Amino acid sequence: MDQNNIVIRNLAGVGFDEVAGAFAEAFADYDIRIDPKSLADMLRRRGMRPELSFAAFDGGRIVSFILNGIGTFDGRLTAYDTGTGTVPDFRGRGLTDRIFAYSLAPLRDAGVGVYLLEVLTHNIPAVKIYERQGFGIAREFDCFGGDVDSVIATAGQKANLDITINRVSPEEISSHAGWMEFAPSWQNSFESIHRNPDAFVCLMAFEGGEPVGFGVSETAYGDITQLAVAHDRRRRGIGSRLLAELTRMSHLPRIKALNIPVEATSAAGFLLASTLTPTCRQYEMHRDLTK
Repeated sequence: MDQNNIVIRNLAGVGFDEVAGAFAEAFADYDIRIDPKSLADMLRRRGMRPELSFAAFDGGRIVSFILNGIGTFDGRLTAYDTGTGTVPDFRGRGLTDRIFAYSLAPLRDAGVGVYLLEVLTHNIPAVKIYERQGFGIAREFDCFGGDVDSVIATAGQKANLDITINRVSPEEISSHAGWMEFAPSWQNSFESIHRNPDAFVCLMAFEGGEPVGFGVSETAYGDITQLAVAHDRRRRGIGSRLLAELTRMSHLPRIKALNIPVEATSAAGFLLASTLTPTCRQYEMHRDLTK
């Protein structure tokens, strides 16, 4: 590879098939398999913006990339690294460092104040790269997974059958954000749900006509996105009922609940008691782009 032949630019005008092909090639030797439709759904949920995503091209071929979502997070316009990869024969050349450095000026010009990403805690080389680029650890997350049949059986035993469950709009869910034990991560945020509302099932639990809890799931991928119960109605089987109903709607044999902060012990305890088990741990890392 001649470094002089590498061109770094944004992905405006680049077709999705080309991006999907590069993504598949970059992760072909990882334990990651994602078809083009699933990738398109993921990028839409995470708010990927081609004009603020960047890649290294060798002779017109994408050989390394950083796909950025853009949105509001914690009250600030934020860029979220929704996918970084390099095809195998171009690794070890510092391309992601070059792409990241190139991206900073366009992101700042667009008014982005924070760069956000998530990385597996055991991926020490990647963590060190991000720290070198000025990122710091903001939160630590646990991720959980469980078999659908087991979760339905266990949660169903504890479920409150006296409440009413109705399907509602994302707007109705958002109005009860105060019930949540913690601020959701980027991909589980209300903004992410609103980017593709038709992909999500939103359920509200009612007791005596009063809303007392809600749950959100991207059922095509078995993802339990949000689950919360009013503070004064907890430990009454409402969360279990919502979890059982959402799990029944899953299109996959396993469900997952991602990015539960390690300090959210009540949420973790609930998931463990519902037969979900930890699958991995990752860091949420931030870099302030205004400094």
